[in-house]
Amino acid sequence: MDKTVSDIFTVLGTSTPDMVDLRDLEAPEPMEKVLLACSRLGDGEFFLAHLPRVPAMLFPHLETRGLSWWVHEEEDHSALLLIRRNA
Repeated sequence: MDKTVSDIFTVLGTSTPDMVDLRDLEAPEPMEKVLLACSRLGDGEFFLAHLPRVPAMLFPHLETRGLSWWVHEEEDHSALLLIRRNA
């Protein structure tokens, strides 16, 4: 059985944000797009992206912005990244 995004990220419950597919972009575009989207999040809102790989270099930027994040590496080594602006 295939897992859904809400199965992978249980913090979402039954509410799943639209996923933005950034896998076809070259660096640093995925990171730039993620940071721009995060700057537009309201308190308690989520952003979900599918990235070409686990974005380890992005994590310090998210931390300094006070954001919470969860990452799931897929079998093809791409990554699902869920980010929340804390209330």
